[in-house]
Amino acid sequence: MRIILYLLLSLIISCNDNAQSNTDNSAPFSEIIHIDDDFYFEKGIYQVVDNVYVAIGYGLANSILIVGDTGNIIIDTTEDPELGKQINNEFKKISNLPNEAIIYTHSHVDHWRGAPGFYEDDTKIYAHTTFQKGFFDQNNLLRPILTERGMKQFGHFLPDSLKRGHGLGFTLNFDFEQPPVIYPTHFFELQTNKLSVGGVELEIQHSPGETDDQIIIYYPEKEVVISADNYYMRFPNLYTIRGTSYRDSKSWYKSVDAMRSYQPQYLISCHGPFLSGKEDIEQRLSIYRDAIQFIHDYAVRGANAGKTPDELVEEFEYPAFFLENYDLQEKYGKVSWSIRNVYNGYLGFFDGRAVNLEPLSDKIRAQYIYELIGSKDRLIEEINKANDLAKYQWAAELSDIGLFNFPNDKEIKKLYSLSLENLSLAEKNPIARNYYLSEAYELSEKISPSLKYTVSAEQVKNIPLGTFFEAMGPRLDPVKARNKFIRVGFNITDSDEKFGVVIRNQVAEISNFYKNDYDVIVSVDSKTWKGIILRTESAAGAIASGKLKIDGESLMFLQFSSLFVND
Repeated sequence: MRIILYLLLSLIISCNDNAQSNTDNSAPFSEIIHIDDDFYFEKGIYQVVDNVYVAIGYGLANSILIVGDTGNIIIDTTEDPELGKQINNEFKKISNLPNEAIIYTHSHVDHWRGAPGFYEDDTKIYAHTTFQKGFFDQNNLLRPILTERGMKQFGHFLPDSLKRGHGLGFTLNFDFEQPPVIYPTHFFELQTNKLSVGGVELEIQHSPGETDDQIIIYYPEKEVVISADNYYMRFPNLYTIRGTSYRDSKSWYKSVDAMRSYQPQYLISCHGPFLSGKEDIEQRLSIYRDAIQFIHDYAVRGANAGKTPDELVEEFEYPAFFLENYDLQEKYGKVSWSIRNVYNGYLGFFDGRAVNLEPLSDKIRAQYIYELIGSKDRLIEEINKANDLAKYQWAAELSDIGLFNFPNDKEIKKLYSLSLENLSLAEKNPIARNYYLSEAYELSEKISPSLKYTVSAEQVKNIPLGTFFEAMGPRLDPVKARNKFIRVGFNITDSDEKFGVVIRNQVAEISNFYKNDYDVIVSVDSKTWKGIILRTESAAGAIASGKLKIDGESLMFLQFSSLFVND
Protein backbone atom coordinates (compact mmCIF):
# COMPACT_ATOMS: atom_id res chain seq x y z
CA MET A 1 0.00 0.00 0.00
CA ARG A 2 1.18 3.50 -0.78
CA ILE A 3 -0.26 6.64 0.77
CA ILE A 4 -0.57 9.27 -1.92
CA LEU A 5 -1.61 12.13 0.31
CA TYR A 6 0.93 13.12 2.95
CA LEU A 7 -0.64 15.11 5.76
CA LEU A 8 1.09 16.51 8.78
CA LEU A 9 0.98 13.86 11.48
CA SER A 10 -0.85 16.08 13.91
CA LEU A 11 -3.49 16.83 11.30
CA ILE A 12 -4.02 13.13 10.63
CA ILE A 13 -4.43 12.43 14.33
CA SER A 14 -6.78 15.35 14.98
CA CYS A 15 -8.91 15.04 11.85
CA ASN A 16 -8.72 11.25 11.32
CA ASP A 17 -8.78 11.77 7.55
CA ASN A 18 -8.34 8.83 5.21
CA ALA A 19 -7.46 10.37 1.87
CA GLN A 20 -5.49 7.32 0.81
CA SER A 21 -5.04 4.89 -2.03
CA ASN A 22 -4.76 1.18 -1.33
CA THR A 23 -3.07 0.60 -4.67
CA ASP A 24 0.50 0.48 -5.87
CA ASN A 25 2.07 3.25 -7.87
CA SER A 26 2.92 1.87 -11.32
CA ALA A 27 5.82 4.28 -11.92
CA PRO A 28 8.74 5.26 -9.70
CA PHE A 29 8.25 8.42 -7.67
CA SER A 30 10.22 11.29 -9.11
CA GLU A 31 9.15 14.43 -7.28
CA ILE A 32 7.30 15.66 -4.22
CA ILE A 33 4.53 18.02 -5.27
CA HIS A 34 4.03 20.48 -2.42
CA ILE A 35 0.76 22.37 -2.80
CA ASP A 36 0.56 24.14 0.54
CA ASP A 37 1.48 23.65 4.18
CA ASP A 38 -0.39 20.37 4.62
CA PHE A 39 -1.17 19.06 1.15
CA TYR A 40 1.53 17.31 -0.78
CA PHE A 41 1.95 14.05 -2.62
CA GLU A 42 4.36 12.18 -4.82
CA LYS A 43 4.20 12.79 -8.55
CA GLY A 44 3.53 9.65 -10.52
CA ILE A 45 1.19 7.31 -12.37
CA TYR A 46 -1.13 5.56 -9.93
CA GLN A 47 -3.11 2.40 -10.55
CA VAL A 48 -6.67 2.64 -9.25
CA VAL A 49 -7.88 -0.80 -10.40
CA ASP A 50 -6.46 -3.27 -12.91
CA ASN A 51 -7.14 -1.13 -16.02
CA VAL A 52 -7.59 2.38 -14.60
CA TYR A 53 -4.67 4.72 -13.93
CA VAL A 54 -4.35 8.37 -12.96
CA ALA A 55 -1.41 10.73 -13.55
CA ILE A 56 -1.07 12.99 -10.53
CA GLY A 57 1.31 15.90 -10.08
CA TYR A 58 2.35 16.49 -13.69
CA GLY A 59 0.07 19.43 -14.41
CA LEU A 60 -2.53 21.45 -12.60
CA ALA A 61 -5.16 18.80 -13.38
CA ASN A 62 -4.93 15.03 -13.42
CA SER A 63 -5.10 12.88 -16.53
CA ILE A 64 -6.77 9.47 -16.41
CA LEU A 65 -6.21 6.32 -18.48
CA ILE A 66 -8.76 3.55 -18.94
CA VAL A 67 -7.35 0.56 -20.86
CA GLY A 68 -9.91 -1.18 -23.06
CA ASP A 69 -9.73 -4.33 -25.14
CA THR A 70 -8.87 -2.55 -28.36
CA GLY A 71 -7.79 0.95 -27.29
CA ASN A 72 -7.19 3.49 -24.58
CA ILE A 73 -9.55 6.13 -23.20
CA ILE A 74 -7.91 9.33 -21.97
CA ILE A 75 -9.91 11.55 -19.61
CA ASP A 76 -8.57 15.11 -19.43
CA THR A 77 -5.18 16.11 -20.75
CA THR A 78 -3.67 18.76 -18.40
CA GLU A 79 -2.98 22.32 -19.54
CA ASP A 80 0.17 21.82 -21.60
CA PRO A 81 0.96 19.61 -24.64
CA GLU A 82 4.46 18.86 -23.36
CA LEU A 83 3.07 17.65 -20.04
CA GLY A 84 0.47 15.69 -21.99
CA LYS A 85 3.23 14.06 -24.03
CA GLN A 86 5.13 13.11 -20.86
CA ILE A 87 2.03 11.51 -19.38
CA ASN A 88 1.15 9.76 -22.63
CA ASN A 89 4.64 8.25 -22.79
CA GLU A 90 4.11 6.81 -19.32
CA PHE A 91 0.62 5.59 -20.22
CA LYS A 92 2.02 3.85 -23.32
CA LYS A 93 4.31 1.83 -21.04
CA ILE A 94 1.14 0.48 -19.48
CA SER A 95 -0.85 0.06 -22.70
CA ASN A 96 0.54 0.63 -26.18
CA LEU A 97 -2.93 0.37 -27.70
CA PRO A 98 -4.14 3.34 -29.78
CA ASN A 99 -5.80 6.24 -27.95
CA GLU A 100 -9.31 5.66 -29.26
CA ALA A 101 -10.96 8.45 -27.31
CA ILE A 102 -10.21 11.58 -25.33
CA ILE A 103 -12.96 12.84 -23.04
CA TYR A 104 -12.97 16.40 -21.73
CA THR A 105 -14.79 16.67 -18.43
CA HIS A 106 -15.31 20.42 -19.03
CA SER A 107 -13.99 23.49 -20.81
CA HIS A 108 -11.42 24.81 -18.32
CA VAL A 109 -8.06 25.11 -20.03
CA ASP A 110 -6.24 22.72 -17.66
CA HIS A 111 -8.46 19.87 -18.85
CA TRP A 112 -8.17 20.14 -22.65
CA ARG A 113 -5.20 22.27 -23.69
CA GLY A 114 -2.67 19.40 -23.40
CA ALA A 115 -4.58 17.20 -25.86
CA PRO A 116 -1.94 17.40 -28.66
CA GLY A 117 0.27 15.27 -26.40
CA PHE A 118 -2.27 12.42 -26.57
CA TYR A 119 -3.94 12.92 -29.93
CA GLU A 120 -3.55 10.33 -32.69
CA ASP A 121 -4.95 10.33 -36.22
CA ASP A 122 -8.11 8.38 -35.42
CA THR A 123 -8.72 9.62 -31.87
CA LYS A 124 -12.29 10.73 -31.20
CA ILE A 125 -12.74 13.73 -28.90
CA TYR A 126 -15.79 13.78 -26.61
CA ALA A 127 -17.40 16.49 -24.49
CA HIS A 128 -20.89 17.53 -23.47
CA THR A 129 -22.65 19.81 -25.94
CA THR A 130 -22.56 22.65 -23.36
CA PHE A 131 -18.75 22.58 -23.70
CA GLN A 132 -19.14 24.72 -26.80
CA LYS A 133 -20.52 27.71 -24.88
CA GLY A 134 -18.01 27.34 -22.07
CA PHE A 135 -15.15 27.19 -24.55
CA PHE A 136 -16.44 30.23 -26.44
CA ASP A 137 -16.96 32.35 -23.33
CA GLN A 138 -13.58 31.59 -21.81
CA ASN A 139 -11.33 31.34 -24.85
CA ASN A 140 -12.88 33.85 -27.20
CA LEU A 141 -15.52 36.22 -25.86
CA LEU A 142 -13.86 37.00 -22.50
CA ARG A 143 -10.33 35.75 -23.07
CA PRO A 144 -8.48 39.07 -22.41
CA ILE A 145 -9.97 39.80 -18.99
CA LEU A 146 -10.08 36.17 -17.84
CA THR A 147 -6.45 35.76 -18.85
CA GLU A 148 -5.35 38.88 -16.98
CA ARG A 149 -7.20 37.96 -13.80
CA GLY A 150 -6.43 34.26 -14.10
CA MET A 151 -2.70 34.89 -14.27
CA LYS A 152 -2.96 36.89 -11.04
CA GLN A 153 -5.02 34.17 -9.39
CA PHE A 154 -2.44 31.53 -10.26
CA GLY A 155 0.53 33.80 -9.50
CA HIS A 156 1.82 33.08 -12.98
CA PHE A 157 4.17 36.07 -13.23
CA LEU A 158 5.44 36.01 -9.66
CA PRO A 159 9.09 35.10 -9.06
CA ASP A 160 9.60 31.36 -8.56
CA SER A 161 10.61 31.98 -4.95
CA LEU A 162 7.08 33.24 -4.23
CA LYS A 163 5.16 30.48 -5.99
CA ARG A 164 3.60 28.25 -3.38
CA GLY A 165 0.70 26.70 -5.22
CA HIS A 166 -2.94 27.59 -4.99
CA GLY A 167 -4.85 24.77 -3.38
CA LEU A 168 -5.30 22.33 -6.26
CA GLY A 169 -1.86 22.27 -7.84
CA PHE A 170 1.50 23.93 -7.71
CA THR A 171 1.07 26.25 -10.68
CA LEU A 172 -0.56 26.56 -14.07
CA ASN A 173 2.00 25.47 -16.69
CA PHE A 174 0.97 27.95 -19.36
CA ASP A 175 2.54 30.06 -22.06
CA PHE A 176 0.98 32.52 -24.47
CA GLU A 177 1.76 30.65 -27.66
CA GLN A 178 -1.46 28.78 -28.32
CA PRO A 179 -0.87 25.11 -29.21
CA PRO A 180 -3.13 23.43 -31.77
CA VAL A 181 -6.65 23.27 -30.36
CA ILE A 182 -8.00 19.72 -30.37
CA TYR A 183 -11.69 20.56 -30.47
CA PRO A 184 -14.36 17.94 -29.67
CA THR A 185 -15.52 15.82 -32.59
CA HIS A 186 -18.44 14.21 -30.71
CA PHE A 187 -20.85 15.78 -28.24
CA PHE A 188 -23.03 14.19 -25.56
CA GLU A 189 -26.50 15.65 -25.97
CA LEU A 190 -28.46 14.14 -23.07
CA GLN A 191 -28.48 14.42 -19.31
CA THR A 192 -27.32 10.80 -19.07
CA ASN A 193 -25.36 9.26 -21.95
CA LYS A 194 -23.89 5.84 -22.68
CA LEU A 195 -20.48 5.53 -24.31
CA SER A 196 -18.83 2.34 -25.54
CA VAL A 197 -15.17 2.62 -26.48
CA GLY A 198 -12.64 -0.20 -26.89
CA GLY A 199 -14.88 -2.66 -25.10
CA VAL A 200 -15.39 -0.33 -22.11
CA GLU A 201 -18.90 0.79 -21.20
CA LEU A 202 -19.18 4.17 -19.50
CA GLU A 203 -22.04 6.31 -18.25
CA ILE A 204 -21.62 10.03 -18.82
CA GLN A 205 -23.80 12.34 -16.75
CA HIS A 206 -24.14 16.08 -17.33
CA SER A 207 -23.51 17.48 -13.88
CA PRO A 208 -23.30 21.29 -13.65
CA GLY A 209 -21.20 22.55 -10.78
CA GLU A 210 -17.89 24.31 -11.14
CA THR A 211 -18.91 24.83 -14.77
CA ASP A 212 -22.22 24.43 -16.59
CA ASP A 213 -20.65 21.91 -19.00
CA GLN A 214 -19.22 19.64 -16.29
CA ILE A 215 -19.67 15.89 -16.64
CA ILE A 216 -19.06 13.04 -14.23
CA ILE A 217 -18.07 9.66 -15.60
CA TYR A 218 -19.15 6.31 -14.14
CA TYR A 219 -17.42 3.04 -15.01
CA PRO A 220 -19.90 0.46 -13.69
CA GLU A 221 -17.77 -2.67 -14.14
CA LYS A 222 -15.05 -1.27 -11.88
CA GLU A 223 -17.27 0.82 -9.57
CA VAL A 224 -15.28 3.95 -10.45
CA VAL A 225 -16.63 7.50 -10.50
CA ILE A 226 -14.60 10.34 -12.00
CA SER A 227 -15.77 13.52 -10.32
CA ALA A 228 -14.22 16.09 -12.69
CA ASP A 229 -14.04 19.34 -10.69
CA ASN A 230 -17.24 18.83 -8.71
CA TYR A 231 -15.19 17.33 -5.87
CA TYR A 232 -11.61 17.98 -4.76
CA MET A 233 -9.99 18.06 -1.32
CA ARG A 234 -10.54 21.75 -0.79
CA PHE A 235 -13.54 23.98 -0.14
CA PRO A 236 -15.11 24.25 -3.60
CA ASN A 237 -14.59 27.34 -5.71
CA LEU A 238 -18.26 28.34 -5.76
CA TYR A 239 -16.97 31.62 -7.11
CA THR A 240 -13.58 32.23 -8.69
CA ILE A 241 -11.96 35.65 -8.48
CA ARG A 242 -10.68 35.46 -12.05
CA GLY A 243 -14.33 35.87 -13.03
CA THR A 244 -16.99 33.41 -14.08
CA SER A 245 -20.60 33.07 -15.06
CA TYR A 246 -22.85 32.15 -12.15
CA ARG A 247 -21.87 28.87 -10.55
CA ASP A 248 -25.16 27.48 -9.32
CA SER A 249 -24.42 26.07 -5.87
CA LYS A 250 -27.72 24.18 -5.77
CA SER A 251 -26.86 22.41 -9.04
CA TRP A 252 -23.41 21.72 -7.63
CA TYR A 253 -24.55 19.87 -4.52
CA LYS A 254 -27.13 17.99 -6.59
CA SER A 255 -24.27 16.88 -8.84
CA VAL A 256 -22.40 15.61 -5.79
CA ASP A 257 -25.57 13.69 -4.92
CA ALA A 258 -25.42 12.12 -8.38
CA MET A 259 -21.93 10.84 -7.60
CA ARG A 260 -23.13 9.47 -4.28
CA SER A 261 -25.97 7.62 -5.96
CA TYR A 262 -23.49 5.32 -7.71
CA GLN A 263 -22.04 4.22 -4.35
CA PRO A 264 -18.59 3.97 -5.93
CA GLN A 265 -15.71 1.93 -4.61
CA TYR A 266 -13.29 4.44 -6.15
CA LEU A 267 -13.59 8.19 -6.63
CA ILE A 268 -11.08 9.90 -8.92
CA SER A 269 -10.94 13.65 -8.69
CA CYS A 270 -9.41 15.58 -11.55
CA HIS A 271 -7.24 17.40 -9.01
CA GLY A 272 -5.18 15.68 -6.35
CA PRO A 273 -5.40 12.14 -4.95
CA PHE A 274 -8.16 9.61 -5.53
CA LEU A 275 -10.23 7.91 -2.85
CA SER A 276 -11.09 4.27 -2.24
CA GLY A 277 -13.65 2.60 -0.01
CA LYS A 278 -17.40 3.06 -0.27
CA GLU A 279 -17.92 4.23 3.31
CA ASP A 280 -15.13 6.80 3.22
CA ILE A 281 -16.28 8.14 -0.14
CA GLU A 282 -19.89 8.42 1.00
CA GLN A 283 -18.87 10.22 4.17
CA ARG A 284 -16.63 12.71 2.39
CA LEU A 285 -19.10 13.43 -0.41
CA SER A 286 -21.95 13.84 2.07
CA ILE A 287 -20.04 16.43 4.09
CA TYR A 288 -18.90 18.15 0.91
CA ARG A 289 -22.40 18.54 -0.52
CA ASP A 290 -23.74 19.57 2.90
CA ALA A 291 -21.20 22.38 3.07
CA ILE A 292 -22.29 23.67 -0.34
CA GLN A 293 -25.96 23.49 0.64
CA PHE A 294 -25.20 25.18 3.96
CA ILE A 295 -23.74 28.20 2.15
CA HIS A 296 -26.59 28.23 -0.38
CA ASP A 297 -29.30 28.07 2.26
CA TYR A 298 -27.58 30.59 4.54
CA ALA A 299 -27.37 33.16 1.74
CA VAL A 300 -30.98 32.58 0.67
CA ARG A 301 -32.30 32.86 4.25
CA GLY A 302 -30.31 36.02 4.80
CA ALA A 303 -31.46 37.58 1.55
CA ASN A 304 -35.08 36.88 2.45
CA ALA A 305 -34.44 38.53 5.82
CA GLY A 306 -33.28 41.68 4.03
CA LYS A 307 -29.59 41.18 4.73
CA THR A 308 -27.05 42.60 2.28
CA PRO A 309 -24.10 40.56 1.00
CA ASP A 310 -21.74 42.53 3.27
CA GLU A 311 -23.89 41.76 6.29
CA LEU A 312 -24.14 38.09 5.37
CA VAL A 313 -20.36 37.77 5.09
CA GLU A 314 -19.77 39.71 8.30
CA GLU A 315 -22.29 37.68 10.32
CA PHE A 316 -21.37 34.21 9.03
CA GLU A 317 -20.42 31.67 11.70
CA TYR A 318 -18.69 28.46 10.68
CA PRO A 319 -20.55 25.31 11.78
CA ALA A 320 -18.48 22.72 13.62
CA PHE A 321 -18.44 20.24 10.73
CA PHE A 322 -16.79 22.91 8.55
CA LEU A 323 -13.97 23.54 10.96
CA GLU A 324 -13.29 19.87 11.64
CA ASN A 325 -13.19 18.63 8.06
CA TYR A 326 -10.02 18.49 6.00
CA ASP A 327 -11.83 18.75 2.64
CA LEU A 328 -13.44 22.06 3.60
CA GLN A 329 -10.32 24.11 4.19
CA GLU A 330 -10.51 27.40 2.29
CA LYS A 331 -7.36 26.64 0.30
CA TYR A 332 -9.09 27.06 -3.06
CA GLY A 333 -12.63 28.36 -2.72
CA LYS A 334 -13.60 30.79 0.01
CA VAL A 335 -16.82 31.10 2.00
CA SER A 336 -17.07 34.90 1.76
CA TRP A 337 -16.82 34.81 -2.05
CA SER A 338 -19.34 31.98 -2.17
CA ILE A 339 -21.94 33.82 -0.09
CA ARG A 340 -21.70 36.85 -2.36
CA ASN A 341 -21.97 34.60 -5.41
CA VAL A 342 -25.18 32.93 -4.24
CA TYR A 343 -26.74 36.32 -3.43
CA ASN A 344 -25.74 37.79 -6.77
CA GLY A 345 -26.83 34.68 -8.66
CA TYR A 346 -30.36 34.98 -7.33
CA LEU A 347 -30.77 38.75 -6.88
CA GLY A 348 -28.12 40.44 -9.00
CA PHE A 349 -25.91 43.39 -8.09
CA PHE A 350 -28.50 45.44 -6.14
CA ASP A 351 -28.47 44.81 -2.39
CA GLY A 352 -31.87 46.39 -1.73
CA ARG A 353 -30.57 49.64 -0.25
CA ALA A 354 -31.77 52.68 -2.19
CA VAL A 355 -28.42 54.43 -1.81
CA ASN A 356 -26.88 51.70 -3.95
CA LEU A 357 -29.23 52.02 -6.94
CA GLU A 358 -26.85 54.45 -8.66
CA PRO A 359 -23.72 54.54 -6.48
CA LEU A 360 -20.93 56.99 -7.07
CA SER A 361 -18.15 55.72 -9.26
CA ASP A 362 -14.95 54.72 -7.50
CA LYS A 363 -13.21 57.70 -9.08
CA ILE A 364 -15.73 60.28 -7.84
CA ARG A 365 -15.96 58.68 -4.39
CA ALA A 366 -12.16 58.80 -4.17
CA GLN A 367 -12.19 62.51 -5.04
CA TYR A 368 -14.77 63.28 -2.34
CA ILE A 369 -12.98 61.27 0.34
CA TYR A 370 -9.69 62.92 -0.56
CA GLU A 371 -11.33 66.33 -0.14
CA LEU A 372 -12.40 65.27 3.37
CA ILE A 373 -8.88 64.13 4.22
CA GLY A 374 -7.54 67.44 3.02
CA SER A 375 -4.05 66.86 1.66
CA LYS A 376 -1.75 64.24 0.17
CA ASP A 377 0.52 64.39 3.22
CA ARG A 378 -2.42 63.66 5.52
CA LEU A 379 -3.54 60.81 3.26
CA ILE A 380 -0.06 59.24 3.33
CA GLU A 381 0.00 59.66 7.09
CA GLU A 382 -3.31 57.77 7.38
CA ILE A 383 -2.07 54.97 5.10
CA ASN A 384 1.03 54.51 7.22
CA LYS A 385 -1.05 54.61 10.39
CA ALA A 386 -3.39 51.89 9.03
CA ASN A 387 -0.45 49.64 8.12
CA ASP A 388 1.16 50.17 11.53
CA LEU A 389 -2.11 49.15 13.20
CA ALA A 390 -2.39 46.06 10.92
CA LYS A 391 -5.52 47.51 9.30
CA TYR A 392 -4.22 46.37 5.95
CA GLN A 393 -7.52 46.42 4.07
CA TRP A 394 -8.11 50.02 5.10
CA ALA A 395 -4.53 50.89 4.16
CA ALA A 396 -5.11 49.39 0.71
CA GLU A 397 -8.39 51.24 0.27
CA LEU A 398 -6.81 54.54 1.28
CA SER A 399 -3.98 53.85 -1.16
CA ASP A 400 -6.52 53.19 -3.87
CA ILE A 401 -8.11 56.58 -3.13
CA GLY A 402 -4.67 58.11 -3.39
CA LEU A 403 -3.97 56.60 -6.81
CA PHE A 404 -7.29 57.82 -8.19
CA ASN A 405 -6.24 61.34 -7.24
CA PHE A 406 -2.51 60.99 -7.95
CA PRO A 407 -2.22 58.14 -10.48
CA ASN A 408 1.53 58.53 -11.02
CA ASP A 409 2.63 59.17 -7.46
CA LYS A 410 5.49 56.77 -6.67
CA GLU A 411 5.18 57.05 -2.90
CA ILE A 412 1.47 56.15 -2.94
CA LYS A 413 2.18 53.26 -5.32
CA LYS A 414 4.84 52.02 -2.92
CA LEU A 415 2.43 52.24 0.02
CA TYR A 416 -0.32 50.51 -1.97
CA SER A 417 2.10 47.73 -2.84
CA LEU A 418 3.11 47.40 0.82
CA SER A 419 -0.55 47.24 1.89
CA LEU A 420 -1.28 44.45 -0.57
CA GLU A 421 1.84 42.54 0.48
CA ASN A 422 0.68 42.81 4.09
CA LEU A 423 -2.71 41.46 3.05
CA SER A 424 -0.99 38.56 1.29
CA LEU A 425 0.94 37.67 4.46
CA ALA A 426 -2.26 37.57 6.48
CA GLU A 427 -4.22 35.64 3.82
CA LYS A 428 -4.60 31.86 4.17
CA ASN A 429 -6.31 31.33 0.83
CA PRO A 430 -3.62 30.71 -1.83
CA ILE A 431 -5.62 32.23 -4.68
CA ALA A 432 -6.23 35.46 -2.79
CA ARG A 433 -2.58 35.53 -1.70
CA ASN A 434 -1.42 35.20 -5.31
CA TYR A 435 -3.77 37.97 -6.41
CA TYR A 436 -2.63 40.38 -3.68
CA LEU A 437 1.03 39.70 -4.44
CA SER A 438 0.60 39.95 -8.21
CA GLU A 439 -0.98 43.39 -7.96
CA ALA A 440 1.58 44.47 -5.36
CA TYR A 441 4.46 43.46 -7.61
CA GLU A 442 2.93 45.19 -10.62
CA LEU A 443 2.48 48.41 -8.62
CA SER A 444 6.09 48.32 -7.47
CA GLU A 445 7.21 47.39 -11.01
CA LYS A 446 8.88 44.22 -9.82
CA ILE A 447 7.02 42.39 -12.60
CA SER A 448 5.71 43.61 -15.96
CA PRO A 449 3.25 40.97 -17.22
CA SER A 450 2.75 40.54 -20.94
CA LEU A 451 -0.59 39.00 -21.88
CA LYS A 452 -0.16 38.96 -25.64
CA TYR A 453 -1.26 35.72 -27.27
CA THR A 454 0.46 34.13 -30.24
CA VAL A 455 -2.05 32.18 -32.29
CA SER A 456 -2.42 31.28 -35.95
CA ALA A 457 -5.25 30.08 -38.15
CA GLU A 458 -3.53 26.68 -38.38
CA GLN A 459 -3.54 26.29 -34.60
CA VAL A 460 -7.29 26.92 -34.37
CA LYS A 461 -8.35 25.15 -37.56
CA ASN A 462 -10.55 22.71 -35.62
CA ILE A 463 -12.55 25.39 -33.83
CA PRO A 464 -15.92 25.90 -35.55
CA LEU A 465 -15.96 29.01 -37.71
CA GLY A 466 -19.23 30.10 -36.14
CA THR A 467 -17.32 30.70 -32.91
CA PHE A 468 -15.21 33.34 -34.65
CA PHE A 469 -18.22 35.08 -36.17
CA GLU A 470 -20.04 35.17 -32.81
CA ALA A 471 -17.05 36.94 -31.29
CA MET A 472 -17.19 39.73 -33.87
CA GLY A 473 -20.06 41.51 -32.09
CA PRO A 474 -18.15 42.56 -28.95
CA ARG A 475 -15.06 43.31 -31.06
CA LEU A 476 -16.80 45.98 -33.08
CA ASP A 477 -15.43 49.45 -32.37
CA PRO A 478 -18.65 51.47 -31.75
CA VAL A 479 -16.92 54.80 -32.37
CA LYS A 480 -15.67 53.76 -35.79
CA ALA A 481 -19.05 52.20 -36.54
CA ARG A 482 -21.03 55.37 -35.79
CA ASN A 483 -23.45 56.21 -38.63
CA LYS A 484 -22.35 53.09 -40.55
CA PHE A 485 -24.83 50.73 -42.22
CA ILE A 486 -23.00 47.89 -43.96
CA ARG A 487 -24.28 44.42 -44.84
CA VAL A 488 -21.74 41.70 -45.63
CA GLY A 489 -22.47 38.11 -46.52
CA PHE A 490 -19.88 35.35 -46.22
CA ASN A 491 -19.80 32.24 -48.37
CA ILE A 492 -17.30 29.82 -46.81
CA THR A 493 -16.05 27.84 -49.76
CA ASP A 494 -14.50 24.80 -48.05
CA SER A 495 -17.37 24.06 -45.64
CA ASP A 496 -20.39 25.40 -47.53
CA GLU A 497 -21.36 27.54 -44.52
CA LYS A 498 -22.96 30.95 -44.81
CA PHE A 499 -22.82 33.88 -42.41
CA GLY A 500 -24.15 37.41 -42.43
CA VAL A 501 -22.82 40.46 -40.58
CA VAL A 502 -24.88 43.66 -40.51
CA ILE A 503 -23.36 46.83 -39.03
CA ARG A 504 -26.22 48.98 -37.73
CA ASN A 505 -26.68 51.31 -34.77
CA GLN A 506 -23.08 50.69 -33.67
CA VAL A 507 -23.58 46.95 -33.24
CA ALA A 508 -22.79 43.94 -35.43
CA GLU A 509 -25.71 41.59 -35.95
CA ILE A 510 -24.43 38.09 -36.70
CA SER A 511 -26.51 35.44 -38.47
CA ASN A 512 -25.95 32.13 -40.25
CA PHE A 513 -27.41 33.40 -43.53
CA TYR A 514 -27.23 36.37 -45.85
CA LYS A 515 -29.46 37.89 -48.51
CA ASN A 516 -28.43 38.39 -52.09
CA ASP A 517 -29.01 42.16 -51.84
CA TYR A 518 -26.27 42.63 -49.21
CA ASP A 519 -23.73 45.33 -50.04
CA VAL A 520 -20.87 42.87 -50.27
CA ILE A 521 -20.73 39.08 -50.71
CA VAL A 522 -17.41 37.51 -49.72
CA SER A 523 -16.22 34.08 -50.84
CA VAL A 524 -13.36 32.78 -48.72
CA ASP A 525 -12.12 29.54 -47.19
CA SER A 526 -12.30 29.10 -43.42
CA LYS A 527 -8.54 29.12 -42.80
CA THR A 528 -8.05 32.42 -44.64
CA TRP A 529 -10.91 34.09 -42.79
CA LYS A 530 -9.63 32.87 -39.41
CA GLY A 531 -6.23 34.31 -40.33
CA ILE A 532 -7.81 37.68 -41.15
CA ILE A 533 -9.70 37.70 -37.84
CA LEU A 534 -6.54 36.76 -35.92
CA ARG A 535 -4.53 39.41 -37.81
CA THR A 536 -2.05 36.83 -39.08
CA GLU A 537 -3.24 37.61 -42.58
CA SER A 538 -4.39 40.93 -44.05
CA ALA A 539 -7.70 41.37 -45.83
CA ALA A 540 -5.97 43.36 -48.60
CA GLY A 541 -3.38 40.64 -49.06
CA ALA A 542 -6.04 37.93 -49.24
CA ILE A 543 -7.89 39.93 -51.92
CA ALA A 544 -4.69 40.45 -53.90
CA SER A 545 -3.79 36.75 -53.79
CA GLY A 546 -7.28 35.66 -54.82
CA LYS A 547 -7.93 33.72 -51.61
CA LEU A 548 -10.74 36.13 -50.81
CA LYS A 549 -13.11 37.16 -53.57
CA ILE A 550 -15.59 40.01 -53.36
CA ASP A 551 -18.85 40.51 -55.15
CA GLY A 552 -19.45 44.21 -54.53
CA GLU A 553 -17.26 47.15 -53.55
CA SER A 554 -13.78 46.16 -52.31
CA LEU A 555 -13.36 49.48 -50.53
CA MET A 556 -16.56 48.93 -48.57
CA PHE A 557 -15.30 45.52 -47.45
CA LEU A 558 -11.95 46.96 -46.35
CA GLN A 559 -13.82 49.66 -44.46
CA PHE A 560 -15.94 46.94 -42.85
CA SER A 561 -12.81 45.00 -41.82
CA SER A 562 -11.28 48.09 -40.19
CA LEU A 563 -14.22 48.45 -37.79
CA PHE A 564 -13.17 45.52 -35.63
CA VAL A 565 -10.50 45.58 -32.93
CA ASN A 566 -8.18 42.70 -32.24
CA ASP A 567 -7.38 42.10 -28.57
